[in-house]
Amino acid sequence: MKRLALIVILALAISAVSYGQVQSPDPKTLPVLPNVDITVLVDNMAGPVLGEWGLAYLIQTGGHRILFDTGGGQTLFGNAEALEVDLGKIEAIVISHEHDDHTGGLAKTLDLCGPVDLFIHPAAFSTRYWKEDDRVETHAMSISREQLKTRVRALHETVKPEAVGAGLMVTGQVPRVTDFEDTGLAGVAFLDAETKEPDPVLDDQALFFRVPQGVVVVLGCAHAGVVNTIEYVSRLTGEKKIYAIIGGTHLIGASAERLQKTIAAFRRFEIEKIMLSHCTGVNAFAELAKAFPGRCTWPGAGSRVQFGEE
Repeated sequence: MKRLALIVILALAISAVSYGQVQSPDPKTLPVLPNVDITVLVDNMAGPVLGEWGLAYLIQTGGHRILFDTGGGQTLFGNAEALEVDLGKIEAIVISHEHDDHTGGLAKTLDLCGPVDLFIHPAAFSTRYWKEDDRVETHAMSISREQLKTRVRALHETVKPEAVGAGLMVTGQVPRVTDFEDTGLAGVAFLDAETKEPDPVLDDQALFFRVPQGVVVVLGCAHAGVVNTIEYVSRLTGEKKIYAIIGGTHLIGASAERLQKTIAAFRRFEIEKIMLSHCTGVNAFAELAKAFPGRCTWPGAGSRVQFGEE
């Protein structure tokens, strides 16, 4: 009996920590997932539920539930209830970057779901400075690294690509290689209040996975540049084509030149599904929809998107 009890205790212990110990595979060998469903819990565009400036996606594959960002904290919980999404059952949270419109609901989500694995770039814990009218205000994440360590099962500080459950990977820090993309925050966000050193938003990261049709990239704001992000995922996976992108692209203030070069890159990667949201901006969306008729959509809050087999 003692031996049986010991086996049971060990099994429970392994079960409790196994999600946080998923070994990161080579992205080139990522398995093909038969189905991945994404529910838009938070977006600017209201659908059957409320909208707010922010982004949060529930990503479901097999028996796994991952929350990608937590919105600004105003609509996530009411929308989840209206859509019959139980946030208490998520296993992991991925934070695309630290900004309030992506982390505002994090603390309350942790209250609801209990210990989960959290994937976040270490630069998210840096103090930044934002220009507000004629003032420069200090800004930092509302929940510290030390506090998070006591509230999550495992804190993954993702500088490099890392597995988020079976078949899903976070990019970690995205290399900046294009000469036409920027963070979209010039003159607004700084690392130093005195020198006005621009904030490069190094914590910006994306999620990616494979379905039968190809690679899908999930974006938060793409402050690293949407083309930089796609280029990086292409290099990591060894795939020259990207099947779909979904999320914010921070093209809201993009120049005409940047938009045209972005369109050219999307054509080069032969992207079949372009699902834009949040910080893309209406004008940029209109240009992209004109360039890719029938392939460009904006799934607002409450939308459900299925990738893979019907």
